[in-house]
Amino acid sequence: MNLYHLLGEGDRPALIEPSGRVSSFNDLRRDTSRLGGYFARELGVGGRVLLVQPVGIDLYNVVIGLFAAGGTGVLVDPSAGYRRVRATLARVGVRGVVGPWWAQAMRLFFPELRGGRVYLGGWPGRALSSVEGGAPPQGFDASTPALITFTTGSTGRPKAVARSHAFLSAQHEVLSSHLRLGPDDVDLATLPVFALSSLASGATVVFPDCNLRRPASVDPGRVVPQVRRLGVTTVTASPAFLGPLAAALLKHGDTYRGLRACFTGGARVSAALARDLGRAFPAARVEVVYGSTEAEPIAALDARASLDDLERGEAEGLGALVGTPVPEVTVRVVRPGTLEATEVGEIVVAGAHVNERYWEDPEADAANKIVGGGRTWHRTGDTGRLDDRGRLWLVGRVADMVGEVHPFPVEIRAERVPGVRRAALVDHRGPLLVYEGDQADAEVRRATGVDRVLRVDRVPVDPRHNAKVDRGSLRALLARRG
Repeated sequence: MNLYHLLGEGDRPALIEPSGRVSSFNDLRRDTSRLGGYFARELGVGGRVLLVQPVGIDLYNVVIGLFAAGGTGVLVDPSAGYRRVRATLARVGVRGVVGPWWAQAMRLFFPELRGGRVYLGGWPGRALSSVEGGAPPQGFDASTPALITFTTGSTGRPKAVARSHAFLSAQHEVLSSHLRLGPDDVDLATLPVFALSSLASGATVVFPDCNLRRPASVDPGRVVPQVRRLGVTTVTASPAFLGPLAAALLKHGDTYRGLRACFTGGARVSAALARDLGRAFPAARVEVVYGSTEAEPIAALDARASLDDLERGEAEGLGALVGTPVPEVTVRVVRPGTLEATEVGEIVVAGAHVNERYWEDPEADAANKIVGGGRTWHRTGDTGRLDDRGRLWLVGRVADMVGEVHPFPVEIRAERVPGVRRAALVDHRGPLLVYEGDQADAEVRRATGVDRVLRVDRVPVDPRHNAKVDRGSLRALLARRG
C-alpha cells in the first residue's frame, strides 16, 4: 500500500493552482496512473529521478506517478550551492530530470545528470502530457524509497533522508489522525508532505499565490483574496508565512471565519503570533506542530488554549512551549549522545514515522542515531525539557549553546522588547547577542542581562521556512565584521 492507492475518485477538485488550473480526483488518478506506467517501464522499481518541477499540479502528478511505479523522486535544494548540489547528485545517482527547460539545462553544468532515460517537463525533454504508459505495477516492497529529501544543512552538511513507502504511509496515518482532514476540506498547502497527506485524506489542495521558496515574501493582498474565493478551511505553513496574513487582516480590522484549523511550525511560534492568528481566524483551532525532516510530527500544542502558558514561558525564560508528544512517538530528554535521562537536555525520538537511518551515510547515522532498548532513536539536536504535564519545552540546540547557556530563553526575552524583530545569542569571542530592530542597545541589555549586544540590519534566516535563525550565516557575517 502507498499513497497512490489512497487517492479518491470523482469530479471534486483535488489540486488548484493560483492560475485557476484545476485537476479533479479523476484527473489526478488518470494522470498519475499514466505516468506511473511510463516510470515503471523506463526506471523500474527503485529508479531515481531528480525533481525540479515547480510546485503545482504537474509536480504532484509526477510524484504520485513515481509512487505508483515504485520509482524514487529526489528533491535537492538549489540554495545549497553548486558544489553541494553536485556532491549530492554524485552520492545519490539519478537516471533523469523532471522539470522545465531551465532544469533540463542543468545537464550542461552537472555531468551527473547526463545519460539518463527520463527527461520530462520542458525542452530538451518531453512534455509531461505527451507521455504514454501502461498500467503501473500492482505491488512492490514497501521498504523501497519513495522520496529522497535533504536536511537544510544549517548545522552541518545536508543529510539525505530516504522516505520509504512504509514510512510515508506511517506518516500519513499520524497526520490524518491528528489533522483530521476530509473531503469537505480545502487545504492551503505550503509543505509538500502535508499536501500529500491532505490528498490521501480526500481534501482539496490549494497552492498559495506566492513563491513557496521564499515564504516570508508572501503578499497578503494576493493570498487573502485567494483564501476567501476558494473557501479555504485549513492551512499548514511556517510562522513567516502566516504572520503577514494575520497582520494584514488585523490592520484593517478584518477576520476570516472560514478557517477551522491553522497549523504552524518549522520555527518558534511566539505568544504574540499565536494571539494574532487566533484573532485573525476566530473560528480556527490554532496549533503549533513541532517536528523535523526526520520526524514529522513530534509534538503539537493547542496555542489558543495555551496562550497564557506561552506568555508565562516567555516572561519567565522557560523557553518555547511546543506541546504534548503525539501518541505515535516516544520522546526522551537525555544527555547529548546518550540515552541517560536528564531534566534539561537533548530531545530524542523513536517511532514508526521517525527516520532510522540516512541514505547510505553511516557517518551521519553514527552522529545522529542511537540504538538502545530495541529501538533506533533519532537525535533531534534540539534541547529542552518535559514539564509535569508531559509537555515539551524547547530551549535551543545542542550545537548553539553558549557555554552552559541555552539560547532560546535569552533570545525570547530580547524579542519581547518593543522594536526588536529577531535576536540570536552566539559565541563570538564570548557571549554576544545579535539583534535586528529599532531598539537601543541599553534596552536589550536590560531585558536580557547580556553585556555584549550588536544591532545589525538583518539577522539571516533559514532558506526553507524563512523563520529560524541561520546561525552558520550569522557566524560568517560576524567573522567578516571582525
